[in-house]
Amino acid sequence: MTGRSAITSPAGRVRSAGSSRPPDAGQRRRGRAETAPSRPATTKSRPGLSPRPAVGSIRPRPAALEWQESSLPLLGRLRAAGWLPTALLAVSVVALVYLLETSGVATTGYDIQRLQAERADWQLRNEQLRLELAKRRSLTWVESEATSRLGMQRPDSGSLTYLRTPR
Repeated sequence: MTGRSAITSPAGRVRSAGSSRPPDAGQRRRGRAETAPSRPATTKSRPGLSPRPAVGSIRPRPAALEWQESSLPLLGRLRAAGWLPTALLAVSVVALVYLLETSGVATTGYDIQRLQAERADWQLRNEQLRLELAKRRSLTWVESEATSRLGMQRPDSGSLTYLRTPR
């Protein structure tokens, strides 16, 4: 090992001196002792080729994978392996909620703009109706409509008759 002190366990495994886990903690807890040697049995080296394991020999597991089998119970391994899909699902749900909210806000904004334009149209129409009503109530418009459209004439000043009405 480079720059680190190494300790050899009773079963022949090498571990770093800074490791907090006792050697073969998982096997001792399960009541099994390791039977595989620290190095696989190899056939005689051939010149120019790397040694290959002998038939029937057991390869040791990489140290990075030992924790999955030795230190965690089955439920713990399932939880350790399930955090990534759970995190992805949570992020997906948050993103979906965010998109739904922002699209809802955008839709509401468009609805507000449409309703404001409709309100402005109705206000303009109301103003036009007020002007037409004021025009129709004016005496000059009534007189011009009476003389032109209905064919009425202005009375002579001597032909006026006043009537008294009881109050």
